[in-house]
Amino acid sequence: MNDLVTIYVPTKNRLGLLTRALNSVLAQSYRPLELIVVSDGATDGTCDYVNQLRGQHSDIQVKLIHNEQSQGACAARNLAIQAATGRFITGIDDDDVFMPDRIERFVRQWHALEEKGESFSCLFDRRIVNAGGSVMLWDLDARVDLPAILETNAIGNQVFTTPERLVEIGMFDAAMPAWQDWETWVRLVRRFGPAVSICSNTYLMDISHEFERITLKSPERIISAAQLFYDRHCQRRNMAGLLRSLAGYQQIKLSASDFFTMLGGGRSHAKFAVKQLKYGKYKASLAPTLHAGGK
Repeated sequence: MNDLVTIYVPTKNRLGLLTRALNSVLAQSYRPLELIVVSDGATDGTCDYVNQLRGQHSDIQVKLIHNEQSQGACAARNLAIQAATGRFITGIDDDDVFMPDRIERFVRQWHALEEKGESFSCLFDRRIVNAGGSVMLWDLDARVDLPAILETNAIGNQVFTTPERLVEIGMFDAAMPAWQDWETWVRLVRRFGPAVSICSNTYLMDISHEFERITLKSPERIISAAQLFYDRHCQRRNMAGLLRSLAGYQQIKLSASDFFTMLGGGRSHAKFAVKQLKYGKYKASLAPTLHAGGK
């Protein structure tokens, strides 16, 4: 008999997008599944829709957790993790889509790595990103160890692992203003070993719609998250990588001090820093965006 896989979906008032995401879960080639939808204060009919899905598939358990008051995405994910009964667990954002064989490929790769005696914390896959006018492919690294994940979120927004491992590392941290997934993966990789990609392009991330994504959050919130991330996990040698990640946000401009930090961060970071000059990415300030403290 196949192992039960839990898939969790936090959502709030995005029923039109949620139905697409859940349909992609229900269309998975792998069985059995446990689908946990966490309605984080939704008032748009989400609960009625999810309840209608119950009993429609004998090999998919559909469960609903409803928060009367919104507690945030991290708390919603953690509720699902604590309620999970599957051997394995993974998530999907309510505006994204699974390819039909995503879970099947994850389970097959997990067992193959176990049979080889390999040590790893989780699996992930490359994301196909729909940006509206263009489609991009992200997360190209086949294996991500601790030094790599401290430089950039080379894993993405979802992993395939076990509920027990996520519970052991403390799950998602609601104190993070942003970068909650990245910060969680750091703790996961630090505790259990590298993340391994299945290199199969099974996740479609949709950033073409008008709803909020982290790319639209205030620059202060993102910088605050980056500073907290640095204080918790990083050394001075990781600063250039974090600044490079911050440079990816349109609403954030780096300083002249940041430019010189990236110049000294290695060839790749230096090349990136120089390239950003023609995009007007720097402001006329010597104050560093992030502070290294005593590290």
